[in-house]
Amino acid sequence: MNALDELTKNRSSRIGFHYFPNSLHYSDRDAEAWIPELKMLNASWLVLMSESDRAIPESFLAALKDAQIEPIIQFTDGLEKRLETTDMRVLLQAYARWGVHSVSFFDRPNSRNAWPPSDWAQNGLVERFIDRFLPLAAAAAQAGITPIFPPLQPGGSYWDLTFLKQSLQSMKRRGYSGLIQQMGLSSYAFTYNHELEYGSGGPEKWPNSLPYTQNPGSEDQYGFRNYEWLQSVTRSVCDFELPIHLLGSGIKEPGVPYSPEIHAGVCLNILERLKGLVPENAVPGYVKSCSFHLLSAEPETEEYACAWFKSLDEHLPIVDFLLPGTNEEMNTTGKTDFKSNVKETSEQTIDFSESVENPHPLEHYLLLPVYEWGIADFHLEVTRPFIQKFHPTIGFSVKEAALARRVTVIGGEQTFPEELLDGLRKSGSTVDRVSGDGTSIATQLAER
Repeated sequence: MNALDELTKNRSSRIGFHYFPNSLHYSDRDAEAWIPELKMLNASWLVLMSESDRAIPESFLAALKDAQIEPIIQFTDGLEKRLETTDMRVLLQAYARWGVHSVSFFDRPNSRNAWPPSDWAQNGLVERFIDRFLPLAAAAAQAGITPIFPPLQPGGSYWDLTFLKQSLQSMKRRGYSGLIQQMGLSSYAFTYNHELEYGSGGPEKWPNSLPYTQNPGSEDQYGFRNYEWLQSVTRSVCDFELPIHLLGSGIKEPGVPYSPEIHAGVCLNILERLKGLVPENAVPGYVKSCSFHLLSAEPETEEYACAWFKSLDEHLPIVDFLLPGTNEEMNTTGKTDFKSNVKETSEQTIDFSESVENPHPLEHYLLLPVYEWGIADFHLEVTRPFIQKFHPTIGFSVKEAALARRVTVIGGEQTFPEELLDGLRKSGSTVDRVSGDGTSIATQLAER
């Protein structure tokens, strides 16, 4: 078990966030403002940007540690700057003393934009990257910090799976197999507007996936499940798995958010998978954290469109899903019971066997969930084309739904338990359940 496994084996939550997209918000006032919000969201991880010549204040890191939030330090300097210096070693040693356990160097080194043009054009790109990465990773490990291999651009200017494979092979060839075992990996969990299960199973399930080629009938690593493809490469080269941190979760790709309502559905489905509430699609244990993009940003920045909090007083709908009625559950058990956020009614015990003269006066009923805080706008948004096509009666009552010959149910078993739907079927209704994230629901409805 490596240091990161030891650190996280008892951690109750894999939920994390990217903090601001710069290094300008590390004052004591910032800590007082944002750490309570992170705790209410059940966050256990926070990705922080650090400059190579200036440390994040010890007081800010101490406040995170007091709140049991584990920082992941990302160095923002690109490959145009030499980081392997004595000053960097001193900075890493300071971070280690202050309780930092995870550090990532560079960002998307398989992307042309990460390199100065003259460096990108030279031969031996991967070997030159490893020349840069190895001294930093070794210095971090020597300080007692887990070095995280930088997140790669899915696909990328240099094919990401090939870049990782050649990087690990280079490290092994140079005699750094021991350092590999101390490392973590990181994966960008962008969806690219695919369903969350797109690419599930990795290259073993999709052997016909080819670089830079969209093979009909095959899926690839462009999606939330990108981590499975990276782990497959690791197994093939090293014969073991590495811990993985998911980054950029909850958006399509950099700077491209979902609509606020669809975003809520996507994030809730990611959280369900992290908590294992959908066992067949659960995120595996080697994924140590999943950081959503992003907590907040300044209005003039590109990242602002993706920020969960536009300010302390204005936030995306997903925050409303998580804060009311679920925080006590999350904070005391480490589990998010999404079903408990659904409005409880006496309908859970309806007697569907009542005989009535006309048991199905309604032709078609669209059954939507209703929460204690209200109705989810994203459900109304993704079902709008379906409503326009079929003109069903729309409602939130299981008892009313039992009056319909056909019932379309939006929501998984956490919202509408299967035994409840069995009751509808016994009453003579034909029941069609549609569940998944916002994109998946819209796609399934479009096929009906």
